[in-house]
Amino acid sequence: MPNYKKLKHRPYPDSTKKSQPIKPYCSFLHTAIIPTHFNGVINMVESVPISNGHDILIRGGLVVSGKRTQKLDVAIKGEKIAAIETHPSELRASREIDGSGYFVLPGIIDAHNHPINLDKMDTFTLSSAFGGVTTVIPFMQNMRSRGIEGTTSETIENFIEESSDISYLDFGVHAILFGDDDVTTEVPKLIDMGVISFKMYMTYPKRGMMMPDERMLEAMSIASSMGGLAMVHAENGYCIDYLTEAFIEAGKTGREYYAKSQPRILEVEAANRAATYATVTDCPLYVVHLSAREVLAVIDRYKAEGLSIFGETCPQYLDLTNQMVLDHGALAKIGPPLRSSEDNEAMWGGIKSGVVDTVASDFCGFNKSQKYSGGRSTGTIRELDDIDDHSSIFDASFGGNWTEQMLPVVYEEGVNKGRITVNKLVEVMCENPAKIFGIYPRKGTISVGSDADIVLFDPTIQHTLSADLQHCEADFTMFEGKEILGKPVFSMQRGNVVIEDGKIHTKQGSAVYLAGDVNLTASAPNGHKIV
Repeated sequence: MPNYKKLKHRPYPDSTKKSQPIKPYCSFLHTAIIPTHFNGVINMVESVPISNGHDILIRGGLVVSGKRTQKLDVAIKGEKIAAIETHPSELRASREIDGSGYFVLPGIIDAHNHPINLDKMDTFTLSSAFGGVTTVIPFMQNMRSRGIEGTTSETIENFIEESSDISYLDFGVHAILFGDDDVTTEVPKLIDMGVISFKMYMTYPKRGMMMPDERMLEAMSIASSMGGLAMVHAENGYCIDYLTEAFIEAGKTGREYYAKSQPRILEVEAANRAATYATVTDCPLYVVHLSAREVLAVIDRYKAEGLSIFGETCPQYLDLTNQMVLDHGALAKIGPPLRSSEDNEAMWGGIKSGVVDTVASDFCGFNKSQKYSGGRSTGTIRELDDIDDHSSIFDASFGGNWTEQMLPVVYEEGVNKGRITVNKLVEVMCENPAKIFGIYPRKGTISVGSDADIVLFDPTIQHTLSADLQHCEADFTMFEGKEILGKPVFSMQRGNVVIEDGKIHTKQGSAVYLAGDVNLTASAPNGHKIV
């Protein structure tokens, strides 16, 4: 079990709290304020509402933005942030929460996930909520490969309707476009629905998932003309299939051959090709799950040349290496592959320098029994009754379960170890994804008029990551046993409590679909730019 205490309600102020030392390295602060340890206890006073009419007041926490950390009082009225004043202030509310000792963060936005396997939008968002996430933007595609008829737009309409009933968290949607999609019809219709970002695979041709280059150019051109955004999984699929078939033919199907079948040069080539197409079509481009250190130079060069290009990485590419595949086989197989510690450090450097704009999870929601098949098909992933840990690595499915662990891992490896500040964490996990996908400043910031999506993060709680403690259906995590200092202990969404006392408080059916606004995106002429 993790080494922390559940939240308890005590009168405010609380003279019984005792400070304890925190980890000595505190480069995450731009100020000299050091949080004290309150053992996860949130203190509050319930009182009769007074004249200012605020519902909730978070008093005296360290409010974090991408630029600064300040000790502030934050008042919420209804679903919105109504007032922010320097602490101590004269603000009052019906419920007052003592934020002393906590970082007060905007709700985390997970802008990359696939809740279409074991975990759907119910259990996926439940798990996300316990990780400090308050907004998710999942990918959705046509399901014809799974025997479900309908266009991508029809599938997404159904997905939005279903998710509105079962999701615990507000959500947007990215569309995935395949080669059999009619992009001339689908892209305009989806943008009208508020689905303004379109992912295309440059890999998996034999699985029927790869978007042919000429269709990619067509989709980019249409999206660009309407203010949309192209997204790519950048790996050269033809080369990967060539290498994979060569290894299989030679009987080299062990886990040690997986990374060799998807070498880093194939990610670099595909990213450069996608950026070339985006330049030709004048289309903003978002490159998902960057993993190879050499690809950062591609992103950086096109940024310098004026292309609206954004880079994303994931916690697994910041912390894990191919050694996990060698140790755990199919469970650690993801695409692109886990690489080396040098690549991990390069990704941190990319975040710090601004080449990498966002961190997202790429959650897939698999059980162990689903990880040993499906790697060479595009249909529903089967659960195997008998698992052969020495079966072909090329038969194993791609993907893992990362969302609930994402914020703690990025905080531990980034902030605690001095690679980034807590301000940069907020920038890449809150502000930037909201700006890129057209939902800022409604989401991604603690500002007057914004949705009251807020997380209290205790930087002093010691705990251990484990599959036994995660709240999704998936039964493993590659972060198993990782020691963390720092944990989200409280969250709210649109002024309603989501997580408190270690329990979920929000109800399914209260989630709101977030339509992206093409006029607000970071790539729009008058949108919210990423500096």
